Amino acid sequence: MTVPAFSLRVRLTLLWSAVSLVVLLGLELLTVAVVSAELNATVDRDLALEARQYEQRVAGASGIDDLEERAAAFLREDAGDADGLAVVYRASFADGRVLSNSGDEGLRATMAAVPSAAAGRPATVRDPVHGDVRVAVIAIEQDGQRVGELRIAAPLSTIESTVGSLLTPLLVANAGLIALGGLIAYVVLGRGLAPVRTITSTAAGISEGDLSRRIGHRGPRDEVGTLAETFDAMLARLQGSFEQRQAFYALASHELRTPLTIVRGHLEVLRRTDRPEPEEVRETLDIALEELDRITDEVNDMLLLGRMLLGQPGPRQEVDAGFVLREVHRRARGLAVRDWQLDVAGPVTVRADTEQLSRALLNLVTNAVRHTHEGERVRLACRGSHGWAQLEVTDSGDGIPEPDLPHVFAPWYRVGARDGSVGGLGLMIVREVARAHGGDVQVASRERAGTTFTIRLPLVESAPAPSPAPERTPVPRAAGGAGRAAPAPPRVR
Repeated sequence: MTVPAFSLRVRLTLLWSAVSLVVLLGLELLTVAVVSAELNATVDRDLALEARQYEQRVAGASGIDDLEERAAAFLREDAGDADGLAVVYRASFADGRVLSNSGDEGLRATMAAVPSAAAGRPATVRDPVHGDVRVAVIAIEQDGQRVGELRIAAPLSTIESTVGSLLTPLLVANAGLIALGGLIAYVVLGRGLAPVRTITSTAAGISEGDLSRRIGHRGPRDEVGTLAETFDAMLARLQGSFEQRQAFYALASHELRTPLTIVRGHLEVLRRTDRPEPEEVRETLDIALEELDRITDEVNDMLLLGRMLLGQPGPRQEVDAGFVLREVHRRARGLAVRDWQLDVAGPVTVRADTEQLSRALLNLVTNAVRHTHEGERVRLACRGSHGWAQLEVTDSGDGIPEPDLPHVFAPWYRVGARDGSVGGLGLMIVREVARAHGGDVQVASRERAGTTFTIRLPLVESAPAPSPAPERTPVPRAAGGAGRAAPAPPRVR
């Protein structure tokens, strides 16, 4: 049989009601026990009072006969009480005489069954007719010798009736409290779990492709409120990632389609020519190879960026960032005629993947070449300060308009483009490389005054001077074709 699945709200309400029931029953049993103990103590005091009255009545008896006579007179005076079963006496003497103020043989037998060892301590026994009875056994002494026993019994029916009359309203009151408390708990839990229901409906909406929905919790910042806020933040990240991915796919398809279309067009023209000239064939092949190199660079950029976004950094070792910058400077001087400057202030040790760090720096350098003119300054600098290594690439070129600064690291964003043209992935790769190494990249720029990109990486403190990176370590081509005989700077701004 399948067990019905209750909602969390119902389960919590039932749990609260069950706990309340246990607590209230415990309190009720404790109350009954305390009341019963108090009533039993009252009965014991009454029995003690009756015993003192008997002792006063028979005190001063001259002999056993006088004692029995006084006891019989005392019991005759209390005979009326025995008819109403208030207090019952049973006196037994050594000569076998038994006196009682009650004619109930069964009750007297029940009283006689109480052990004599219980003398002085009242005990509760069960009578088949009268129910529970409290019995006290008192020794009868004459001249220091025990000559008999006096048993005094008081029924507990009144006490049980009192406790029963108390128990019934307590049970009714507890049932009402549990029902009322369960209703209140159901309402309060419903309000408290409202964000969870909103999360469920929002998640259902997301499964249908709507990432713009939000919970918008406005209640207290408790566990449920924190869950709602965390869920909203997650939705914002998912929406941003989804939109970025869609834009990434659209721009990637555009960027890859364009060179393929160019190659296909030239090859189609060549195929339609019956006897193409050798120069025409060579030109078509040159164009095709150039566009294929462009596609290769774009695909390599996408693969590298994808690995870093998936948290798959390359192998790292302690390297001198200044040495890496010198190597980039040596290779960059062949890109164009610029006023190349290098400023490296001693060894700056970082833990990095030399290939990725070189790739990021070369992207910044080719970006600076693209936005400067012949003879303008391109400066590369490296220094350590306050636990950070700072690698700077500064140019004196066009600069970046202030509205474009927040977007320069977006994929295929092109600074100042108003014609629909796009840039590349170079600056985004720079940012992801910096972040993958525990740092970040910053940009400062003024129009017509130049731009400075600064990669900040954590220093390796108190480390021995690292060995220079081996000369054979390949420095990757910059995005856009760096590494060919006549490199074309990448479109990263």
